[in-house]
Amino acid sequence: MKKKVDVIIIKNNLTTGKKGSVINVARGYAFNYLIPNEIAEIATNKKIKHIQMFENIAIEQKETSNTKIQLLKNNIERVGSISIYKKKGENNLIFGSITEKDITKWINKYTNLLINKIQIKTLDIKLVGITHIKIQVNLKINISIPLKIIPINI
Repeated sequence: MKKKVDVIIIKNNLTTGKKGSVINVARGYAFNYLIPNEIAEIATNKKIKHIQMFENIAIEQKETSNTKIQLLKNNIERVGSISIYKKKGENNLIFGSITEKDITKWINKYTNLLINKIQIKTLDIKLVGITHIKIQVNLKINISIPLKIIPINI
């Protein structure tokens, strides 16, 4: 009779380990504590192969998302500047303000890139001139692009 048995961790646990990991523990610990409390299950060849398949799928998805993010970053960097035309009032003020929705419409119209308005970080823009906006591609990558507000005289 074996003294140790392999089990697969089902739940994240501080003492036993990370979910999906295979550990070798004593039989009594496995059958009296881990399995009845649904913290682990017995490791079979099929279950181990199943876990490795999901790990491979997760790695592939991470790689494809990284390439998509890199392509999006390169396409956004190609945009030299954004020019938006607005009516001009007194003291170089424009009527209304420039919102994230205006910027996403411009980017979608001229570059065919789909950017969510949540990704655009701007302050309240109400003056004619050049300001910089930040586009957050992901948590680590921010791109700064000049925004030119050009007045239209009526």
